Amino acid sequence: MPRVSLRLLLAAVLLAAAQAPATALAGDPSQELFTAKRLACAFTHGVNAGFNPQGGVSIKPPLDPNTPGLTIDIIDRTQKKVILEEDARDTPGVFNESATGLNVVARYPDGGMVMVTVFPVYSGASDNFLMVASHHEAGTMPKIRQRYGLCRLAEAPPPPLAPAPAPAAKKGHP
Repeated sequence: MPRVSLRLLLAAVLLAAAQAPATALAGDPSQELFTAKRLACAFTHGVNAGFNPQGGVSIKPPLDPNTPGLTIDIIDRTQKKVILEEDARDTPGVFNESATGLNVVARYPDGGMVMVTVFPVYSGASDNFLMVASHHEAGTMPKIRQRYGLCRLAEAPPPPLAPAPAPAAKKGHP
C-alpha cells in the first residue's frame, strides 16, 4: 500500500474516532468493583488440564461454549465473606481487596479449590470487569481449569417464592 494511502487511512480512522460519541463510563472501576454486592460473570476463554499417573499433563483447549458462568455474592464485607454460585451449587468463601482486584477463594466439599480474581479494569468501552477463575479439583489425579471472562454488577436475586398455601380440607359428607 502506498505511503500516502496508508496516511489517509490512518487520518480517516483517527478522525472517525474523534467524532464518535463519547462512551466514557461514569464510574471509577475500582470504586464500582469494591462497593459491588453481587457480580455476574461469564467465561469467554479457558483451558482444562489434567495430570496422568506418570506425571505428564494433558491440556484440552478450547473452552466448551456451553460452560456456565458464576456469580459472586458478597454477603459480609466486614468479615470478608462471599457465596460463590456456580454449576448449580453455592459455595461459601472469603475475599480480599487489593490493587490486583477482588480476590475470592472457596473450598468445595470434596476438597477442591477455586480462586477468582475480578480486576478493577473495564473491558474496552464496556462496564464489564476482566476476570480469571482457577479451579483445582480434588480426585485421584489433579485436574485444573483456568477460565477467563467478564463480570458485571448484578442485581440481588429475587427472594424465594413463598410456598403455596395448602388446599382447603374438604368437608365430610353430611
